[in-house]
Amino acid sequence: MTHYEGPELTRQPPTLPPGTREMIAMFHDESCFHANDNDRKACLCDGNITHDARTIIYPGANSKDKWWDTKQLLVQMQKAIDIFNKAHPGKQALFIFDQSSAHASLPDDALKAFDMNKSDGGKQRVQRDTIIPESNPTPEYRGQKQAMTLPNGEQKGLKRTLEERGFNVHGLRAKCLPVCPIDSENCCMARLLSQQDDFKNQPSMLETLIHAAGHEVIFLPKFHCELNPIEMYWGWCKYRYRQADKKSFQQAKEAAELYLNACPVEVIRRFVNCSWRFMSAYRRGLTGRAAEWAVRKQKGHRAVSGLVMLAIESLVHH
Repeated sequence: MTHYEGPELTRQPPTLPPGTREMIAMFHDESCFHANDNDRKACLCDGNITHDARTIIYPGANSKDKWWDTKQLLVQMQKAIDIFNKAHPGKQALFIFDQSSAHASLPDDALKAFDMNKSDGGKQRVQRDTIIPESNPTPEYRGQKQAMTLPNGEQKGLKRTLEERGFNVHGLRAKCLPVCPIDSENCCMARLLSQQDDFKNQPSMLETLIHAAGHEVIFLPKFHCELNPIEMYWGWCKYRYRQADKKSFQQAKEAAELYLNACPVEVIRRFVNCSWRFMSAYRRGLTGRAAEWAVRKQKGHRAVSGLVMLAIESLVHH
């Protein structure tokens, strides 16, 4: 991955073995411009492009725009992938998202044990077929295809699905009421089935789309906005947006878009380096104020050095 080092942001391209594609980080985030409820979604890409992955919506009681959802996200991401492939041929994107329900949404036919009945048929959602995972306790069933519907089209129930995997569910209730105990893995049929790898580790629709295009995706930990440089970009844009004179909704929209496009690439690279420094500090075991101090001390770099760690140790021991 190319980095930009030092006060002058000197470009440092990676040294890659033959056949390895360079990876480029692509951060994603959402933000609301609250003056007249402007909502902005953006994937940022360096350079001048003729296509735009930014999605602008105006949701509200008097608008036809829907609130941001998974369907809109997937359309936006397909645009972002197409733009990346044209802007960076032969390279691989690493799309970086925060934690949200839209990012983790599963397809309509996803495997969900708690949506199933105890017995076959009845009112339950039809789910896709699966492959019994290699972690299945009964070895002879591992790797076998398991149909989730019967020949007559009925959805299988929990009992049959588990028994086809070799589980003995005699005397086990279908579901706990009102909820399952926190630490239990086999308190009921639904909990037991939900803990199986093919149910537990399903890729989201977002992950499936990105991986199918040959790119990678990761999700930032919750409550760590400092790891996403777009959060700093939002702050830069909104500070200037608030200073603008806006007497109408149209002027507010124009001002928001003006400042979304105004942030210099050099400033964005400094935001990215700041996030890299926080990641470096956390990898070295720093937290809280110590991490913040190290990030400020190493301003102009993308990683926390050993000298800074020695300085922290010296302060602690004194």
